[in-house]
Formats: sequence, C-alpha cells, structure tokens
Amino acid sequence: MKPLPITPDRTVAAVRDQQQRFMRWPDALLQSRTEQLRTKIKSEQRHARPPANSRFWQRWWQPTASDAMIEAHGLMAEAVRRTTGKLFYDVQLQAGWILSSGSIAEMQTGEGKTLTTGLPVFWQALAGRGCHVSTVNEYLARRDFETLQPSFDLLGLTVGHIDSKLGVAEKRQAYRCDITYGPGYEFGFDFLRDQIALRSAPRRKLGMEYLAHLRGESVEQKNALIGRRLAFAVIDEADSVLIDEATTPLILSGQETSPRVGGSQIEAYFAADRIAQQLQPEEDYRVASIDRSIELTPTGWFRIHQHFAQSPQLRLARAWSCYVDNALRARQILCRDVDYVVRNGSVEIVDQNTGRIHPDRSWRNGLHQAVQVKERVAVVPEQQTQARITRQRFISQYDAICGLTGTAQAAADELKDFYRLSVVSIPTHRPCHRIGLPSRYFSNLQSKQASIVAEIRARHVHGAPMLVGTRTIAESRSISAALHSCGVPHRTLNGVQDESEAELIALAGQPGSVTIATNMAGRGTDIGLSDASRRRGGLHVIATEHHPCSRVDRQLIGRGARQGDPGSYQFFVSAEDELFDQAPQLAESIAARCEGAPDAQHDFSSQITRLQNDLEHQAYQRRAQLNRADQWLDRVLETVAKEAV
Repeated sequence: MKPLPITPDRTVAAVRDQQQRFMRWPDALLQSRTEQLRTKIKSEQRHARPPANSRFWQRWWQPTASDAMIEAHGLMAEAVRRTTGKLFYDVQLQAGWILSSGSIAEMQTGEGKTLTTGLPVFWQALAGRGCHVSTVNEYLARRDFETLQPSFDLLGLTVGHIDSKLGVAEKRQAYRCDITYGPGYEFGFDFLRDQIALRSAPRRKLGMEYLAHLRGESVEQKNALIGRRLAFAVIDEADSVLIDEATTPLILSGQETSPRVGGSQIEAYFAADRIAQQLQPEEDYRVASIDRSIELTPTGWFRIHQHFAQSPQLRLARAWSCYVDNALRARQILCRDVDYVVRNGSVEIVDQNTGRIHPDRSWRNGLHQAVQVKERVAVVPEQQTQARITRQRFISQYDAICGLTGTAQAAADELKDFYRLSVVSIPTHRPCHRIGLPSRYFSNLQSKQASIVAEIRARHVHGAPMLVGTRTIAESRSISAALHSCGVPHRTLNGVQDESEAELIALAGQPGSVTIATNMAGRGTDIGLSDASRRRGGLHVIATEHHPCSRVDRQLIGRGARQGDPGSYQFFVSAEDELFDQAPQLAESIAARCEGAPDAQHDFSSQITRLQNDLEHQAYQRRAQLNRADQWLDRVLETVAKEAV
C-alpha cells in the first residue's frame, strides 16, 4: 500500500470538522454511520479488480484513502472523547493519518500512542477482515485493550484480547472479532499452531488449504484453526520488533514423546561439562568475541574424543563434539544474571534486546541442559521444535502493517528495504526540554560504579527523581547492593513482564525516587512527574553503559523530559564495558586518559558513535542475509503449494 502525501494541517482540520459534526449526533446515529462506512468499504473490496495473473488479490487490496478515512477518523475521535473525556492532539491526528496510510510514525515517548492507534485500527477494521494490535508484552496489550474497548463498543465494532493464558476456544472467539489486541509473540505462536494444523492434512489437501488460508477463505471452519488470515497489524515499538528482534525466531516447542533426558543420557551432559572444565583456552579451543562462537583446535578435538572413548556407557542424541561445544558455551560465553537467571531451581533466559526474563523460553539442541548442569539445577527434558519462523517472515505474512516507535528514523532505510515501510517523524505536542550532560569516562568498572553511586547520593539529597538504566541484571544488582550499603532507598526492576513492572516504573517520577531498571524494562509505561519533581529539574536518567545499538541508548534517555517536562541524562562509560570488546584500541585510549585522574578529561563520544555505526552495519548485514533466506523459502513454499493443487 503506497503511503499518501501527508498534508498535516489540512488533514487535521478536516478530521476536526468531522468530529464537530458528530458531536451533535446521538450514540445510535454514530453506530449507524459506522455501519454505512463498513458497507461501503466492503463493496469496494468486492468490486476491486486484481492485477493480471494474480490469484492472491486479497493480499494486495487495502481500503483506499479518501474522504471516508477522514470521516472514520472523525468518528473515532468523537467516540474517544465520549468514552475517555480526552481530545486528540493535532500531532496524534497527524500520526493516525500516517498509520492509516500504511507507514511508520516516529512518535516520541509520552505523546499518547495508545489513543493514536485507535484511528488506524478503526479504519482498517471496517473492512471486516480482522485487525491485530501487536504490543511487546501482555500487560501493555491488556492495558491498551481496556483503554479503547469502550470507544469501539460505542461504534458497534467487536474487540477481543488474547494472551498466553487463554484456551483455544477463547482465543478463537477473540480472533473472530473486528479488532484483536495481544502481544506480538502470541500472534506468532498461534500462527505456527495453525500451520501445524494445516500440515497435518493429506498432501493433496495441503496445497489447496494453504492457498485458501492465504486467500482468507473459510478454511478455519474446516480445520478448526485458531486465528484468521493475517490482514492488517499495528505494531507498537516497531523498531524493536522489526529490527532488533528480527533475527530472533519464534519457536513453538513441545515435550519429547519419549524423553531423551534419562539414564546415561543425563550423564552425557555431566561428562561434557567435566571435560569442558579441563580444556585450556587457545590450546584446546578458541572463543570468537564478535559472534561468541567456540572453535575446537585439533588438540582439543583429539582430547575430547579420547575422553569419549574411555566412556563407552554414554548414550548420545547428537555428535559428542556438540555436547562439549554446549558445555564450553555455558562455561565461557553465557553469564548468569546477564544471559540468564536462576530462579526457583530453574534456568530462565534473559532477552538481550529488552532485558526481560522469559521463563517459557529455552535454548535448543542441548544448550539449555548444559547451562542447567553448570548451575547444578534439575536437568529437564529437551524441548522438541514443532514449528519455527523468523519474525521477519511472520510479519511478511500480513497483507499490510503499520507501526509506531520513538526511534525509527535511524532505521528508516532498513524498514524501507525489508518491509516497504516509510518513516514519518511526528513533532512533539510540546517543545522538548531535555538536557544532555557531558559523558564521564573511567578506566575500570569499579571506579565507574563508585562515581555512579556518588552521583545518585548527591542528587538524592536534593530530592531529584532518578532512573538508572543498566545493561545487565548483574550490574543492576551490584549498584543496588552499593546503594543499600549507603542507605539510599531505591527500587529495582528485574525484567519480569507483569503489572508490577509498570507500577514501579510509573513511580520513577516521584520526588527522591531512585529506580534501577535493566535495559528497556518498563518501556511503554508513562513516567508521570509531580509538581515537586518538576521544580527539581524533572527525571534524571543515568545510563551506566552504551548499547551497541544507538537507538537503544535514545530509547533509554527518552524516558525523561516527556510532553514538555524538564529532564536530563548522562552516560557513564568504562574502558571495561562490553561494547569495547569490539574496539580494544578505543578501550586502551580511554584507560590511558584516566591515568592519575578519577575520570578522563576527554570526550570520546564521536569515537563511540563510529563504533556503534560499525556494529549496527554488521547487524544489518546479518538481518539482510536472513531476509534473503526467508524470501527464498517463501518462493519454495509457494511453488510446492501450487504444484500440490
């Protein structure tokens, strides 16, 4: 769907005029007008002429932008006013138009994204093909659903909500609504469950039903599928989902029917762990710092197989070298409280993009069991992969998408290349008053942390609210312990996706509040400031480390100084930060500048920016390679499906 030429002033004025007209109408008349618009759009869909030789005409058809879109936005704006008492800002109406036109709206934090999404959602739902609102976690999906449900109800549209706790029947009912809210990963898992159901059909029927599913026919009734054909989605935090998590596949797993873990199979994991602890770095194996891979040397290869020859009782499900490789990765690469945590006797993975803990995830091919052996917790059976799909490829299954985020311009080229999405920046409702303080540089982690704690103590005396953003859980715990010893009260977010995280982050703007949050914990939750906090300069964000992706840095500092509020931020950098594993010479320069001084009296920001640009380009190349593989796979699957017919 081609983006429309944006004329913000004329669009906003036209929507305002429509809303003024609807203000005089009773609720029943608004619902009647909604039904008339729905009938008109469905008629356009029925009479649309597909391109020549196209069997998948519904995959390119979208409601055309016209006066009907302006009228639809006016209806939704009035429904929101009646149910919430809120009027849309001009910038929200601009963003709504951009989203309805099938683009990415770069909208700064705190500008009211939840209400804004109601505009494109209502417009697309009128086509009757289903519209998904995809958020990053279950709490935000439920919050946004509860906020806008009364508005959609007033206009006569059905709206549902899904999460991982719902049964199949409840999900199926939610998917049959005009609008469905849910976390993005749950939409993906349900899609995979439906693909498994389609694959279970006989080979001849598979091709026909796969094509029918794409065309949106009634295959869901025949096979009792959970979801519907993927028509349209509004994606919150679009850069995180479409870029940062693009290479993280969605994997639907299940327990092995005949568990591999048992008897001598368990002993294989322990045996691999014992030999891994005996191997010597460089002599027996090498660790690549860039991609965190393990490579056995010829000497190491001989040693591990010599050890295996002396253990004939071991039963293996894969090559012995894979067991040892996993044990080495668990020992040398994966770090507790960085890559995973141990809670309630189990190993739980930490998402490196968001800093959140995912109890339901596990590493594949025995790696999870290797970490369990390392941590001496119960070794659970391996999960069998039933289906998997990359997020890029899953998103491409939708007929059309749009999205919102506060940091899209830096990824505009990639969003255009991979998803054919344009990025349009939306001005803030009020001028931004964010103040950036000069970064501080230190030779080692210890001196950096001491200075961070000293800064927190000094600001806490004056009652300034602070948000301390850390890269890892281990670092957040270390700073928390130091603050405890100093008697500074504070809150720490552990990355769990639930309401408590949102409640804690929402309190971060109160006077004297000190909140330590890993990475992007609490993203999407508004940090409100009291008048007392505003008088003290607003929220001060302390970033304890630069992220390899500069957009994540901007997301963190964007937590403060929202909606015209005052606020400030400052980075603390150490030569021992993980970022500089990729640039040892820059680390040496920082350390050299710190000799004989508490911190470096020099600005390294330009060098760090260049390093981040290099790392982002490397990540882009990996995503581009994955995208090419996905495109090849799509062509193969389509060919197989056609031949099956």
